[in-house]
Amino acid sequence: MEHECDTLPHWLTGSPQGEAGQASAAGNPAGSAQPAYPAGTRRPVKSAHAAEASKASSTRTATGAAPTGFLTLFTEEEIGTPSPAARPAAPVIGPLGRFGSAQDRIDFVRRRLRQLGFDSFSYSATRTSSHHKSMFVLSSYESQSWLTRYFRERYFELDPRVALASPTGMPLLWNTADMRAELPRAQMRSERLGGLIDMLEASGRKSGILTRMPLPEPELSASLCFNSEIGNPRWMTESIVAETLMFAHTIHEFIWTHAKSVIGIAPAQQQRVALSELQHAVLKAVVQGQRDKEIAYFLGLSPHNVDYHLRRLRQLFKVRNRVQLINVAQAYVS
Repeated sequence: MEHECDTLPHWLTGSPQGEAGQASAAGNPAGSAQPAYPAGTRRPVKSAHAAEASKASSTRTATGAAPTGFLTLFTEEEIGTPSPAARPAAPVIGPLGRFGSAQDRIDFVRRRLRQLGFDSFSYSATRTSSHHKSMFVLSSYESQSWLTRYFRERYFELDPRVALASPTGMPLLWNTADMRAELPRAQMRSERLGGLIDMLEASGRKSGILTRMPLPEPELSASLCFNSEIGNPRWMTESIVAETLMFAHTIHEFIWTHAKSVIGIAPAQQQRVALSELQHAVLKAVVQGQRDKEIAYFLGLSPHNVDYHLRRLRQLFKVRNRVQLINVAQAYVS
């Protein structure tokens, strides 16, 4: 499959549609309005479009006009394979961390998608601030033609599936028939949403499950969307929904653990976390799988002190539980 990062900058060179696009054109009589979400790539040397986008971005920065968004596609191959030392210490990740190659992991995910009744799947992480929006999209399980149109037409800006999904991880069951029945009366928005629904149906995406996962930083969010060509939503039984949610959590945990530094979601934690000798000893014991009582015994601490240091370490590494602490601390301890 062609690496979509090499062509994405060309897809997003048009001005936004509707009033926003007209305003941009009016403010730039030379006809060179900047896109609402100029795309980027981590491998600019392989794409003339990417090089041009990078040059334009540098020019805007130098002139004080910072870009308003950034889009990056990444693949399973770029995530790579976790080191053998990291695999047994991440039980929540389950089977995804045990494969010896990215292709084996891809084959497993695709088989599991078919077993659940889905034809395609997408994972996207979004960082939003008052002046900037960055999107990171896993492209290994989506077609190039779908990604091309979805971002070129900027449907991600108004996709009601993403807007209606709960940020707590609860699933949103969607189908295009209901989406069409709930079209707004405003003509422009109705036409744009109608175009999205038409594209969903034409590409065999007539129903599915979308869930948003919480992330440690408040400006970050992740969305996982599972798509099926089956139009009748009754096929999504309670058991299918439950199994899909479990699978979604597995994928999310794996990507967030192993891909965030690769795709630029966050810098490596070990570069900005300073630990005392005692904190380092506690962290090393946790990574080795020792329980709190064992840590207290070998380090000569009370259980209360161990609990305090673990809470402090979770704060420093910005994680929510012990498993996540083990995952982000693997490289740091080694």
